Amino acid sequence: MDNIKNFFKSPHIQIALATGFSIVIMAYFSKRVLKEPIGFLTLAIPPFLATLYETLLDKYKERKFCTTWYWVVAIIASTFLVIFFSWI
Repeated sequence: MDNIKNFFKSPHIQIALATGFSIVIMAYFSKRVLKEPIGFLTLAIPPFLATLYETLLDKYKERKFCTTWYWVVAIIASTFLVIFFSWI
């Protein structure tokens, strides 16, 4: 059980789960809810944030802006902003 807890405490896993959730939600809304599909460039914003986080984490590991929670919230917020602005 401790291995599973340690697995989910990893910042890489947390970002990967947030990005995967983001991709699934955007795909569902793009296919089923919205009138027109979301564009390719717009769909790339949340995964780009995840890539940016991973890059910054390698370089600035102990900095405040590399807190995983900030980036998970940014990925989820950008997902909902992409969906919202595609809806309008």
